[in-house]
Amino acid sequence: MEFRLIYQGPLLADKIDQTHQPRLVHKQEIRRKFHDQLEELWKRDLVLNRARNEPVSVLKDHAGESISTTRLQNLGNNYRRVGINWVPLVNEVWGAACSLDILFLRREAKTGIVQTGDLDNRIKLLIDALRIPKENEFPEGIDPLKEPNPFFCLLSDDSLITQFRVTADRLLVPNKESDSELLKTDPASRGAQAESGKVYLVIEVKTFVINQERASMTFGQLVHASGYV
Repeated sequence: MEFRLIYQGPLLADKIDQTHQPRLVHKQEIRRKFHDQLEELWKRDLVLNRARNEPVSVLKDHAGESISTTRLQNLGNNYRRVGINWVPLVNEVWGAACSLDILFLRREAKTGIVQTGDLDNRIKLLIDALRIPKENEFPEGIDPLKEPNPFFCLLSDDSLITQFRVTADRLLVPNKESDSELLKTDPASRGAQAESGKVYLVIEVKTFVINQERASMTFGQLVHASGYV
């Protein structure tokens, strides 16, 4: 499967302190934007749309009692965190991995085009926002009732990215007030740092199977017939 995700807005550099609340909030804001696009993908792709409603029977307990659910619900149950059912497209359960090819556009800084350290720190934050957050990475006071549920994301874990490439270049859209819809700054990220951190990203995703047994158990012949791999 091949598709592209788009991100427009601030992308702040990640820091060593992984529990820094403003950055945890920033990552969650980015996740919500990817959620909208991935939810649409699950509706349009043949295999994923089938998985949304395909009934499956799963064991409820060790006594052998089973319950009826859907593949989508079952996947979300496997990745439940803080009251939210996370639905990662690329996950260990399905035996899938992916590669990323990122076009990274931003305005030229006074000292020149994107610096290596600056780029690395922003890409790190981006990858964190593409996966399910770990237990210590949820913003304080997150309310599951105000979050999408199920919450669609790209990755269950960033170790499932087998390769990635970043092409960095200048963003040539004039910096005018009329461009606010193109590069919209989230309220929680306003300020000089957010202004300089605005980016336009095109993320090309290619998914593929790394564990054929798990993939076959999940989708059977549909995996091959629909072009999922």
